[in-house]
Amino acid sequence: MTATGIELRGVRYAYRRSEVLRGVDARVEAGEVVALIGPNGSGKSTLLKCISGILRPREGSITIGGEPVRGQRQSRIARSLSYVAQTADAVYPLTVLESVLLGLRRASWRHDPADLARAEAVLRRLGMADLAQAPLTEISGGQQQKAAIARALVRQTPYLLLDEPTNHLDMKHKRDAIEILTACAREQGQGVLVVLHDINIAVQLADRIVLLRDGRVMADGPPQAVIDPPTLHAAYDVEVRVVEDQQAPFVAGYRFQQGGQA
Repeated sequence: MTATGIELRGVRYAYRRSEVLRGVDARVEAGEVVALIGPNGSGKSTLLKCISGILRPREGSITIGGEPVRGQRQSRIARSLSYVAQTADAVYPLTVLESVLLGLRRASWRHDPADLARAEAVLRRLGMADLAQAPLTEISGGQQQKAAIARALVRQTPYLLLDEPTNHLDMKHKRDAIEILTACAREQGQGVLVVLHDINIAVQLADRIVLLRDGRVMADGPPQAVIDPPTLHAAYDVEVRVVEDQQAPFVAGYRFQQGGQA
């Protein structure tokens, strides 16, 4: 484990009496893309909120660059990582460009030319330059999600945490999002932890996949080691067909069990 990474050891969290995370060990290195997958209710979103300081684990430790998250102010944590929630933030009467500039967290609304150039460059990268002056309230849900991603990218923090960033995006924009997140790791050395429901996107995007079930890590490794029929069947309770491709495996189909029969 390098001093620049995010590390979780024995992390537990409960909503009242319902334990959601049950002793999770995980890590994210600088320049690495880690996909977090698993059935609904397995604790994926809760895990991201614990790392970002939104929630406080009941037990265990979380460190960023060797520094414990517990006890740190939210503003200090925010200097190390950017967090994109599963759904777009509350929509304010701002333009898309203004909403992205919010990511820079300046003390006033006045931004110098360098800030504007930085925000405009991120919007171009996401294919949203033509929407820079569009009201955030008048664009689609998918475009609002991309604006939230832009707000995280403009901050250029060492780590990115994203909860279902491809929600509401069509195939082309999903591809664009994958390419951008991969570039963040490969070209800028950022560590990326991303929650995904689409296993095939996880395989294409990630260096490593962490599979959660019932608040525990069921598997952690490269895609080829995690994406196999027995593991996925144990995690999701469905029979899947995995096709081995020259580049990476992918899930080609699945079928549900009925009446105890596959």
